[in-house]
Amino acid sequence: MSNPFNAADWYWLIGGQVYASARNTYVDAADAAYVAWRTANGTPPAAAAEADVWPAVSRFLPAWLFDGTTFTQPTATTYSRAQLKAYAASARYAKEVGGHAVNGVNYPTDRDTQSKLTAAALFAQVDNTQTFKWKLADGTFTGALTAAQMISIAAAIGGFVNQCFAAEQSVCVHIEDGTIISLPEIDQTFASIS
Repeated sequence: MSNPFNAADWYWLIGGQVYASARNTYVDAADAAYVAWRTANGTPPAAAAEADVWPAVSRFLPAWLFDGTTFTQPTATTYSRAQLKAYAASARYAKEVGGHAVNGVNYPTDRDTQSKLTAAALFAQVDNTQTFKWKLADGTFTGALTAAQMISIAAAIGGFVNQCFAAEQSVCVHIEDGTIISLPEIDQTFASIS
């Protein structure tokens, strides 16, 4: 009896190799789980390349795995250097735009806010008599901020963003030299940024 299609637990023949979506890796044709699946479902669908299968598996696999051509892992529990670097970029972006506390106040740090903070800091330098109101991550507004305070906030957030990119660069160096080989190691690096 055939199982209903479940892209998260399916097999494809990609370029003649057996791809197991549940493990996101290629398996041997004698793999016990594949043999059992094939007994129930018959020959898996064929695809010329991994990119042809991506639309089916992209609903449950993280986007950073797919480089436009490939997305499979070397094993179910390991990643290629390119995949680790893509994950590091994704982790950096999440940290970068996830907000940052300055003097105990949580400010949004999405890209739009970063641009507006830069403009506000420039404006504060041009006219240091200005006061500013700023919308916070929780939707409330600050009290009046002086030009010096606005510059200080923008500098703190700019420094935080710089730390995020510096951490990504460091992680990529360690991925290349083989001292970072797992997602938790990457996560730990970004968790240490405050």
